[in-house]
Amino acid sequence: MMTPDKKLLPLIILAGLCAIVLSITHELTYERISENIKIEKLQVIRAVMPPDFDNDIYDDVKVINYSDDSGNQLTTTVYRARRSGQPVGVVFMPIPAKGYNGTIHLSIGIHHDGTLSGVRVLKHQETEGLGGNVHQDKSDWLNNFANQSFEITPMESWAIKDEAGVFDQLSGATITSRGVINAVRNSLELYMAERDTLFSN
Repeated sequence: MMTPDKKLLPLIILAGLCAIVLSITHELTYERISENIKIEKLQVIRAVMPPDFDNDIYDDVKVINYSDDSGNQLTTTVYRARRSGQPVGVVFMPIPAKGYNGTIHLSIGIHHDGTLSGVRVLKHQETEGLGGNVHQDKSDWLNNFANQSFEITPMESWAIKDEAGVFDQLSGATITSRGVINAVRNSLELYMAERDTLFSN
């Protein structure tokens, strides 16, 4: 007659084999998943930062803390572009912006001289045909920020035209437009305030 312990032995062996298989599968897929994530992030980085750099921008990073307009403490990753060791610019990612239906996550590129090199939406929950048009695949509205700086547009003018600013708004999406403009302006302000320290290790 088989004892209870002997009856459990096949289950114990099976559980052990499953654990080994899962561990091996994890090891085999982890590297592939990590590589895919890196490729996706690099595509976003290069979309907002011209490829005039020769460093490994993905690993040349700095994490910084900052406050938004409401005083909330936030964290973002700064991807630093360099050429021959000299600063070229940075990419802030992600940067949250206030949308109508929730947070809009942005990637923002800034040249070393304080000129914006590009803005892209990473993800959003805005309504299709309205605030959803903020996405670069739906409209070219984000191109309004290309080559902008505080020398070209003073800080107080970073608003939609209906609010005495210089930027057109997305049709039917005032809140979305305002949120993205504010987030880009705040990112540029953060960069200008921290530029001397962003490239230090």
